[in-house]
Formats: sequence, C-alpha cells, structure tokens
Amino acid sequence: MNIVQKKIINNNSGVLSVYLALMIAVMIPIILTMIEGARISAMRTKISCAADLAMDSALAEYNRALLDQYDLLFIDTAYDTGMGSIDNTREHMLDYLSYNIDPGKDNFLMGGSDFLKLECDGLEFTRVSRATDDNGAVFRYMVLSYMLEKYGIAYAEDAKDMAEKSESSGLYDGDIESEEADAQQELDDYEFEAPQVDDGNGGKMDDPDWSEPEKADPAEQVNDLRGGGILSLVCGQEISTESVNTDIYASHRDLVAGDGMYEEWDDREGIMYEMLFNEYIMEKAGNYLNEKNGSHLKYEVEYIYAGKDSDDANLGTVVNRILLIRGAVNTIYFFEDGELQAESNELAAALAAATMSPELEPVYLALIDAAWIYAESASDIRILMTGGKLPVIMSPGDWRLSLEGALNATEDMIEDSVAEGTDETVPNDTDDMEFGYEGYLRLLLYTVSRENRVGRMMDIVEMDVRMVPGYDDFRLDDCIAAATVQFTFKSEYGYEFFVERNMRFM
Repeated sequence: MNIVQKKIINNNSGVLSVYLALMIAVMIPIILTMIEGARISAMRTKISCAADLAMDSALAEYNRALLDQYDLLFIDTAYDTGMGSIDNTREHMLDYLSYNIDPGKDNFLMGGSDFLKLECDGLEFTRVSRATDDNGAVFRYMVLSYMLEKYGIAYAEDAKDMAEKSESSGLYDGDIESEEADAQQELDDYEFEAPQVDDGNGGKMDDPDWSEPEKADPAEQVNDLRGGGILSLVCGQEISTESVNTDIYASHRDLVAGDGMYEEWDDREGIMYEMLFNEYIMEKAGNYLNEKNGSHLKYEVEYIYAGKDSDDANLGTVVNRILLIRGAVNTIYFFEDGELQAESNELAAALAAATMSPELEPVYLALIDAAWIYAESASDIRILMTGGKLPVIMSPGDWRLSLEGALNATEDMIEDSVAEGTDETVPNDTDDMEFGYEGYLRLLLYTVSRENRVGRMMDIVEMDVRMVPGYDDFRLDDCIAAATVQFTFKSEYGYEFFVERNMRFM
C-alpha cells in the first residue's frame, strides 16, 4: 500500500469518529428524555391502577349482613367497630394504596432499585352519599336499583292497577266505626216528647202519669263485641307484644349528614317506582301472617304503615284501617242489594211498633244497617287474618251473615260464620280482584307518604341488622353508597400528581 492510500484511510477514520461523537451528543438527551417520558407514563399508569384498585377494595368491604338480609350494597364506615367514620374508610384505602404502589416494599432485595419511587401524599373525600341523605333518597335509590335489576319496572304493574282501582272505587272513604257509633249515639240521645194534658188553668202540661217507653237496642250485642277490641275478635293466633324504642332508629334520631344524591342518578319519580318500593317492603319485611326470622318486631310491614312502637299497636292500627275499607266495600254493596235493605226495614218497623214509637223507625233503621255492616266487616277481617281472600267489589252471594246472626253475634259465631261462609261463597265472576291480608297491606302502604315509608323501612333495616352478632350499633347513616375521592401522589424524582375518582356501587 502506498503512502497516498494510507492517508485516505486515516482521513476517513477521523471523519467517522467526529460523526459518532456528534451523534452521541444529540442522542443522549433524546434517550434520557425518552426514559423520563417512560417514567412519567409508568407513574401515571401505576397511579391510575392503584387508585382504581384501592376504590375497588374499599367497595369490596360492603356490609355482609346488610347484603344477606336486604340485598343492598353499602360500605359500612364502622367496619364492625360500632364507631362509624369516613376516616376509617380513608385509612383502609391508604393501606390498599400503599401496597398497590409498592407491593414488594416488605421484601428486601440486594441492589434493587425503584424506577418510580411513588408514594401517596394525600387522600380526601370531597363528596359522600350516605344511605340516609335527603330523607333516605340514597337508600331508596339503592332499593330501586336492586328491584329494577331483579324484576324490572313492569313487576309493579299489577300493584299499580290494584291501588288505582281501589282508590277509584272509594274504598278509602268509608268509616263504619264512626257510622255505627253515631247511629248508636243518636238512639241513646233520643228523648221522647211527653203527651200534653190540660193543666186546669187553660194551659197545657206534661202528662204526670206518662212514663217514657223503653227503647230497643238492636245493636247491643255488636257494641259489646266492638267494645272488646277488634284484635281479640278477628285474630286467630297469639298477638306479639314486642316493642322498640323508636328514638334510636334512623327516622327519629339526628343523623350524620352526607352530600346527597349524585346529579347523574335518576330520581325515579312516579307511581310505578313507588309501587316497586312497596313491593320491596313486602318482599323483605315480615307481617302478621308471614313473620320474618331474626327480626326485632314481628309485624314489620304493619310498623311501616302505623309507625307505633309495639307490634300489638301497629297490628291494631292496620286491622282497624282494613275494617274501614271492608266497611266501605260492604256499605256499597248493602245499599245496592234490595233484599238486605228489605230485611233491615222490616226489623226497624217491627221495633218501632213494639216500642210504640214510630218516630224511632228511621233511627232504628240506621242503627240496624250500621250494626249489620259492621258485623259483616268484622267477619271479613277474620277471614283475612286466617289466610283467606275477599273480593274488593262484592257480587251476589258474597254476603255471609244473616241479620239475626249479625245482631246476635259473638266471637264464636263470627268464627263459625267465617268457616261456613268460606265454603258457601259463590265465586266472584264480576271482579278479578280478590285480596288476602297481604293484598290489603299493599293498599295501606299506598296511602303512606314516601318519607314515612322510606324512613320506617330504614328503621326496620337497622333493627334487623342489629340482631346479627357484632352489629349491635349498626347505623345506616354510617353507610355510604358512593363517594368522590381526590388522591395526591408524589415521587422522589420531583413529580406530583393529582387524581380524582368517583366510586360507587350503582
């Protein structure tokens, strides 16, 4: 090789060295930038995953007893300690975050290095939806979510038709108790006018030899039954006397306030949703004919209607209200049945003649009508309380008690008339609405305000969950269905990140 060729080779080597040096100077910043970008991207991915996992872990700590009994998902911030606080949930989530950010932090590794060096610098709840917020609106939302998921809105269609038809039929308008009492009072208060005789001075005076005739009382036996209380007359089994202190439950005590419903949650207004909530009550709460195991009060649906502090008081309120409904049904039918009215008119006329007081005939008639309808209604309730069904609109053959049987009724006769009437009743072909006791409970729930239905159902939930060992102090206002959480993360490499997430069951 000659000298010229060697110089060319040497010159090319020098050019390559300079080129590589220049390229390295350009590539190093690019590579470092790419590495830093990868670090930031990895941080963001890990933060997002860690936050989501922390929220999922918190949601997984739902109250098991509440789910088992009522199919409702809520985070109980008391965590079986009896002391509910959102700080408890924050501590649980921080523990989950710490592990999710650095799952191997407790494992010592020689020469190991953390490429991200992340840690949670703060966790705050900026919004919390508690079960009891807005008069139980959040609780109601979760109940309806369960019912819609399980059955769909059409499930309440029959209940809606039943309630509307009953309302249009005037079943809530009658008051057979007052009508019978008023008729009795009118008879008791009636005063005969004494015949007038000459007083010897050209004037008139009451006949001193006249004595007031004795009034007949055709409703005496019915009044004796009514005075003994309707429960003892119509209930075929022992009545519970369990009681509660309502002041310690959700609808009565002061509650921890949250932030209410989320804007994106549907308010779910309308009669169909009210009926669907009522169906939830009927599904989850016990009643006189279907007591729930492990419940504090035995008659829970009756409590939701009446709101009193004892089973017997709640049952008495319900039975008396059903008595008025059946009284309205029977009154409507009675005054459309000419044969029944003819019997009543005949007896009233006979009593007026027997007491030589024709002016009392309309008073007797009103009392006989009311007493007969009351006795028939009492026998109706007896049927319902023993598991039978009755038509909402009566047809010929549905009336059971004779006039004589009604006015001479005893508890045994009421019970016997129920047994006989059940076998002899003509099938009702004009109306397909025949309700048992639970059907009438549905009608009564329809008349209760939303606030009372939701509030008292929350009371029942608290009563029953507190019966579970370890949940003695359970409170629904400690339970959350959703929350907005803000996370702050920092890295030793000088980065800070802010993340906001919504966590909720529905």
